[in-house]
Amino acid sequence: MPRIGRYTTGARIENHFLDLLELIYKAYYAGMENKSIVIVEAISKNDIIKYLLQIAFENKLIKEKEYLELSSKLHEVGKILGGWKKGIETKLRKS
Repeated sequence: MPRIGRYTTGARIENHFLDLLELIYKAYYAGMENKSIVIVEAISKNDIIKYLLQIAFENKLIKEKEYLELSSKLHEVGKILGGWKKGIETKLRKS
């Protein structure tokens, strides 16, 4: 990433990645009642990261190959989080 983007968009992306990891950790250890709320926050954070990556790509701060690879992995994380949320909600409805 070029120097100009590294300290603006790049730093924001990095901070959001760390926030996402923190939210996933919190969700893992949260009680059943709060788990779904934290997972929704993590899904939102994942979407923000995807958006910021798109901005970085459009402004030529990252290469197409990097963008496609990261987008693919973030899409997979989103699917996992969505499945986790759905599983939690199913368990809560059965209780």
